[in-house]
Amino acid sequence: MRFLCLALALFLPACGGDSDNGKLRVGVILPMTAGQSTYGEESWNGMLLAQEDLKKQGVDWELMLKDEKSESTMAGNQAKLLIENEGAHVLLGSVASSNTQQIALVAKESGIPLITPASTNDSLTVEGGPLVSRICFKDSFQGAVLANFALSQGWKKAVVVVDKAQVYSTGLADNFKRVFEKAGGTVSFEYYVTEDTDFANTIQNVANAKPEVIFISGYYAQAGPMIKQAKGKWEGLPILGGDGWDSPDTVALVGDTNAEIYISTHFAADAPDPAVQDFAKRYKAKFGKAPGAMAALGYDVLFVLADAVKRCEDPKDPDQLAAAISSTTGVKCITGTIDLTTPDRTPIKDAVIAKVEGKIKFHATIPAK
Repeated sequence: MRFLCLALALFLPACGGDSDNGKLRVGVILPMTAGQSTYGEESWNGMLLAQEDLKKQGVDWELMLKDEKSESTMAGNQAKLLIENEGAHVLLGSVASSNTQQIALVAKESGIPLITPASTNDSLTVEGGPLVSRICFKDSFQGAVLANFALSQGWKKAVVVVDKAQVYSTGLADNFKRVFEKAGGTVSFEYYVTEDTDFANTIQNVANAKPEVIFISGYYAQAGPMIKQAKGKWEGLPILGGDGWDSPDTVALVGDTNAEIYISTHFAADAPDPAVQDFAKRYKAKFGKAPGAMAALGYDVLFVLADAVKRCEDPKDPDQLAAAISSTTGVKCITGTIDLTTPDRTPIKDAVIAKVEGKIKFHATIPAK
């Protein structure tokens, strides 16, 4: 099955192309090194595959990649460089919400539109204003998905482990707590920070609380080692995570565990959807590994941009392009149908529950409505 998104590219050659080498200059900011590097690698690979498909239809944008090194300050600095030194007409990125928050500040100050493929913190598109959009769901939805999944399993007492240095972690944890407690569950919080490598105190505090389920609201680089170190302390306790765990490194970092682990995410390569299976097959053939959610979102974000460019008289005009992006509707892509006409330019999309069991496996689809 061919991707439904590819049809968009047929209309693109008539748009833009009036300055420099005639190409739309697309600034891409991703974590290509350090603690979140698998996000960057997968997102960039997805974009390269999308660029390859677009070029077959005559579209030739200039993608300018900058490494934000998994650091929020660097993310903002790279955004400035792309706009001021390299003439970016639009920015794409990043993944971690704290880092995208800094990019959004620069985009807002500079008047350049930004689309994040994967940052889920609710406040990003609100604080960023009309120039900032996303193609992923947000944490108020993801937190509810995880809370309701836990309750459906009969787990009523939860400990939520929070990285207090990350807005993604704190926001997702708060949304989980809101829904879980409203339905009659009880929640307590334990904390760590991104730089931690020894989680002994946190692990013991969680064990002492005697929960029925543990939710680690954070990223794979910390969640994996935490679970590995908790072996023998958290025996028999189910563990939940968000899309911040969707990394090819998660399974190796978790190590030899008998924990029952579930995550919420945007995509699973083995989901029973022909478009997903076709994408996964092509991605693996090109890059030698199965795609994760960041790869699919990286692919999709170029086609959302393509749809907006198609509808622009001058896509190099930032106000026109931002308006076109925010009026996106009905773009069918790998991770779902994208509609950015919502008040905060966030699509209403289904979520995936995946099980971490030797690999990240499809478990269920959770409808958005």
